[in-house]
Amino acid sequence: MKVVAALMVLIGLALGIGSIFELVHSRPQTSLFWVALFTTPVAGFFAVAGLVLWLRGLRGRWIVFLAALLMCTATVAGKVLGVMGVAPALIGVIGPLVVVGWFLRTRRVAV
Repeated sequence: MKVVAALMVLIGLALGIGSIFELVHSRPQTSLFWVALFTTPVAGFFAVAGLVLWLRGLRGRWIVFLAALLMCTATVAGKVLGVMGVAPALIGVIGPLVVVGWFLRTRRVAV
């Protein structure tokens, strides 16, 4: 569980910092700006959900699941619009899929 939480924080920080850079350096007329505008708070929420998982344990697993779904949505949207590269797309999809797999595995655990 702590490994999943640390993974979430690292992925959230990595994608969040990258999307902040894109947000600062792109113009509002481009689709890159709008993807970065959506991805920045989603990456922050993903990192915060990792902290919640670290501190609260299994009690915060629904927040973790929601954060993983939002991160997958933001990553797929960025890749479909052609503004996200291969490495961020892989990180942004594989990480949340690991989290969803962990969620499905621990769903039956009594809290």
